[in-house]
Amino acid sequence: MSSIRCAYHPERDALQYCNRCGRAVCNSCVVRAAGGNLCRPCAEGLHRTARPRSAHTWLWLAAGVVLVLLWLVPKLLR
Repeated sequence: MSSIRCAYHPERDALQYCNRCGRAVCNSCVVRAAGGNLCRPCAEGLHRTARPRSAHTWLWLAAGVVLVLLWLVPKLLR
């Protein structure tokens, strides 16, 4: 069984995973933060993981736009 290797040091075994990007990291690469274990690029803010917006977010946004239009249109038509 082969061990998981560090994403930044392929010659070393990984003992942790970054909580932000999910990369396997060795003990010298892990940064312990309030948000959990992070790799150095994530801890320094270099990795930006963009989560796709859920369907609920788009529905709430559309409902908000409709409500604003329902409020605004009658005021503009006076």
